[in-house]
Amino acid sequence: MSYRRFFVLLALSAASASSQSRPPDIAPILERRLETPEVVAFQVRQYLFQHVPRLSAPQSATQWSAETERIRKHLLDDVVFHGWPREWVDAPPKFEDLGIMESGKGYRIRKLRYEIVPGFQSTAILYEPENLGGKIPAILNPNGHELQLGKAAEYKQKRCINFAKRGILALSLEWLYCGELNVPENKHEFAAHLDLVGANGVGLFYLAMRKGLD
Repeated sequence: MSYRRFFVLLALSAASASSQSRPPDIAPILERRLETPEVVAFQVRQYLFQHVPRLSAPQSATQWSAETERIRKHLLDDVVFHGWPREWVDAPPKFEDLGIMESGKGYRIRKLRYEIVPGFQSTAILYEPENLGGKIPAILNPNGHELQLGKAAEYKQKRCINFAKRGILALSLEWLYCGELNVPENKHEFAAHLDLVGANGVGLFYLAMRKGLD
């Protein structure tokens, strides 16, 4: 390549580079708003209001009950348990009674282990009134975000003890990635792996709580 041709190409490259827009040149242009945030928010709301289907109002208690059941079934079958085997969803509860601890103070504690899905178990504590008899109320105590202590957190124990001393059964279930289930493999973000294979991750959390009620 001749020197003359080289310098011509170099000059053309420099001219091309100098014609490119730089961020400082573009920033003042992009900073000018075409609409205010309030106008944009209003327009979005108006658009959504025009496209949201109107809810039909049931005309009787029977219709209300039927619609409630339809919505609940749709939410569970088509959303929460999407991709989950029905034999897991409908499986009867499997609880192991691991023994009772008497307090001598109006309540006792029953340690339990139960199956969420085949091959995956969790633990629970049932706080019972000292004198059980007939039908009594019961409360499910789902707890989360106590990563290390889980259901053993003092305030959770006090709450359940208070229920039991008032004649109420209180079931405290271990939450995924908390307490005894606090292992890296149980981190909540791994639910995305279930989504990846076609099963809604929220189904596992729902089953973990529902099995306690079953």
